[in-house]
Parts: sequence; structure tokens; C-alpha cells
Amino acid sequence: MKRRTFLASTGIGLATAAAGCTSQATSSGAPETDAETTATSSEGGQTEATRTPEQTLVEASDTAERTIGTESLEERGLRTPHHIAFGNPTGEPHQGRITISKAGETVFEESVELEADASIVASLTDLDTYTARVAVPGLNATEEVTIDRSQFSCNVTRTTVSIQDDDTLDSMSISTRMACPGVVTETAPADGLASHTLGDNPVPADTGRFSHSLRLRNPSDETWTTRILVEKESVVQFDGVYTVEPEGTVLLTLSESGAYSLSMSVLETGATETEQITPENFDCNESSTRAEINATGELTANTVSTLRACDIETNSTNGSSS
Repeated sequence: MKRRTFLASTGIGLATAAAGCTSQATSSGAPETDAETTATSSEGGQTEATRTPEQTLVEASDTAERTIGTESLEERGLRTPHHIAFGNPTGEPHQGRITISKAGETVFEESVELEADASIVASLTDLDTYTARVAVPGLNATEEVTIDRSQFSCNVTRTTVSIQDDDTLDSMSISTRMACPGVVTETAPADGLASHTLGDNPVPADTGRFSHSLRLRNPSDETWTTRILVEKESVVQFDGVYTVEPEGTVLLTLSESGAYSLSMSVLETGATETEQITPENFDCNESSTRAEINATGELTANTVSTLRACDIETNSTNGSSS
């Protein structure tokens, strides 16, 4: 059973652990205990006790926390980590296993014994598509949920798989419900266009003068996922994730003059290109950045501005880096 719920508040108490591909923490910040010892904290706090190297005991009313990934979402952009929880709100202890994978590869796996009202929370800190699977053999119950890239927004979001009183598993997503201006997750369909305009100024319908456009094309036969970050004066204004199908195009229009940094990346390959836009670009008859993704997921970018009776300024990059 799957449900999705939105909370009107602006935050949910979901603390993340220290940096690392997979790290562990308790609310007190105490160091990780040996596999044969037990760590405790004051009543109501978060703690864990590890009984054996194979299974983690989470005591009644406590929460074990895990951090999955390199915490790249904390570095740039407008998106926040997504949290996956396995909880036992019943009055009886239960044993289970939580497994998280992406692209068919397991990135986290842990067996736990959850006492009454105990839980384990894994924070996903890298933008990707994940599958979380919870199995409780004693109940012959399994629940699987998919976390896609659209669920990484500016809101605090948590997907919980919990044991029910009728010995079944239930999944539910809870998120703060606030507007996320500048956070876009869309598909540029095959032979189609996905467009977005940044800024409040109207864009001249005929000439495009006093604006700058970014046109990113995928002329290959492959489907690629791109992330586009637009910074203005070192502040991120736009965080767009696009699934670009063959012959699909993403068009961004900047309608307000300023100094911008346009960063484009292909998530599957890590290829990245960055173009710098100056206020002078907005004085042109036409100013645009053209980018393409080839069949191997590499990027090329080229910025050209033209002003009649004036010089033509060209800035191009033809490499890609990861």
C-alpha cells in the first residue's frame, strides 16, 4: 500500500549524519560502538545498539541514522536530500532488512531488529533514481518503493515503510508543501521542446533582443538526463533536471540582464560544461548559448552574441569533463 502526504509546515525533524558514502550517527554525536557493545542515550534520544556484525538493534522509541552518498546535494543547487525510513510503530519487536539500490547496484543494505516505535532512517544525498526494498521475513511481508529525481526538491521529503498492526507493510511519502521556484524536473520529449523563462521582464516575440537563451539539444539516439544550474551573481536561481529524449531540446530564456553562470551536466556520464554570460550579452540583437550531447554523453557548448554594426563576440568550448 502506498500513500503520499504533504505537510504545510516548513520543516520535518530529519537530521542527517556525517559525510561519507555510508555513515552512521546518533543524535548525541557519540562515536560508533563496537559490534559487540551497546550505546544508549537519555530517554527519548536517538541511539543504536549493535548486537552482532549482521544485525543492528534499535531500541524502543529510538532512531538509527544513516547517510548514503557523497552529500553532493549540499554543495550546489536548490534541491535537498530525500530520507527513507523503515519504522515499527507497533508495540512488538520485529526483525527486517532494508536495501537501497540505484541502476541495479546496491548502495545500502542493513538488517535490523526494531523494538516498539523504533526506526532506521537513510538520507539519500546524491541526485539519482533509487529503489528501496524492505523485507520482514517473520511476517512474510515485502514492500518496494521507487524514489525518482522529481522527489528531490527544495522541500524536506521523507518516504516511510512501516509495519502495521495487521502484520502488513505500508509505505507513505511526507513532504513539506512549499513553493520551489526555480526547481524544475521535466522531460524534453523526442523531437520536442521543454522551455522555461527566468526573470520577470517580457521577452520580445520577434528578435529576442535584451534576453539570452540557452538551447541544449540531444541529436543522438540515446536518452540522457541533464542538470542545468543557473547562477546570478553567485546565487543559484534555477535548478533544472531534464530527461532529454532523442532529438529533444531544452530551451531556457534569461529575460533580465546580469552576470550569469550556466552550468550543464549529464548525470549518467558526469560530463560538465560551464558558460559565463555578462550584461553586455543582453545588449545584442541575438545572444544564445548552444549545447549538444553526443552519443557517448559528452557535452559541447558555444556562446555567440551578435549586434549589428558592432563586433561579434564568440566564446566556445568543445571539451567535456567529469
